[in-house]
Amino acid sequence: MSEKKVSVVIATYNQERFLTHTLESVLQQKVDFDYEVLVGDDCSNDNTYEIVNKYAKLYPERIVPVIRERNLGMTRNVIDLTMRAKGEYIAFIEGDDYWIDNEKLKKQVNFLDSHPDYIACFSRFIVVDENEVRHPEHENYGNYMDKEGEYTIKEFEKYILPGQTATSIYRSSGYEKLQKKFQESGIDVSKITDISHILGMLSIGKMYVMGEYMSAYRFMLNPDSGSWSSKNDSYKIDNLIKYLEGLVFLEKIAKALGLPLDFDDRRTFELNKLYSQGKTFSKYDFNRVKKIIKNDYNSRFKYLKGRLGLFFN
Repeated sequence: MSEKKVSVVIATYNQERFLTHTLESVLQQKVDFDYEVLVGDDCSNDNTYEIVNKYAKLYPERIVPVIRERNLGMTRNVIDLTMRAKGEYIAFIEGDDYWIDNEKLKKQVNFLDSHPDYIACFSRFIVVDENEVRHPEHENYGNYMDKEGEYTIKEFEKYILPGQTATSIYRSSGYEKLQKKFQESGIDVSKITDISHILGMLSIGKMYVMGEYMSAYRFMLNPDSGSWSSKNDSYKIDNLIKYLEGLVFLEKIAKALGLPLDFDDRRTFELNKLYSQGKTFSKYDFNRVKKIIKNDYNSRFKYLKGRLGLFFN
């Protein structure tokens, strides 16, 4: 068995305002096993490095600092940290989120220890702003699973995710199996995101969502905040096209991994949304998106059914 029970992976970039709270929430975990905390500073240009260095000196037996000399980007930063992990399990949390349950790791490890057929475990989460004020109105934003139970490909097909990054913990053994599958399938791991990572792990084993709130997801719209949400959570033409391309990419990954996945119902949803909210786009962009959605359908029947539904809704 691995010397470390859990490796906590924290990828951070320009998050000096929030990283201290993130680290404190991890260090305050009440556990009966050993765990490490790998913190990867992706060449920040604020004081993030100083915070990482400070905590590494305060907790040398716990904190493993990984200071980049050049910016790798979120995906490569996380992949590298994951490859360095020594734990039997790997828990993820970004540098601006934090855990609100001091027994999060213990509860999830207990579940996975007693359910060897599950590859991952998630929990529910609250949403807070940059001042840590809770916003319940946003807690169903992003279509996350809102009940306890097994998470399957059927939820994924509805674009419902098992949990936000800070809620997750995976078996390390799953990464070896997934890496082998990616290599055999010719999938470019540099293009793997949080969502495609979840899809890949579904091909390895089962996933479970615990009903308790254990994490806080920081949702911000200030583009200078360094938060993922500030750059990606808006109905803009570039984000929409990137999202539509992502659906096609996910279907290709699923096919390569032997998973059944068809996003046509999701495309119908986006087609309806385009007609109801697309007035914010220029006529050129509106027609461009409409054409992309039409061409991406796997079934012409479903496309025609979706178009017909526009006239009766």
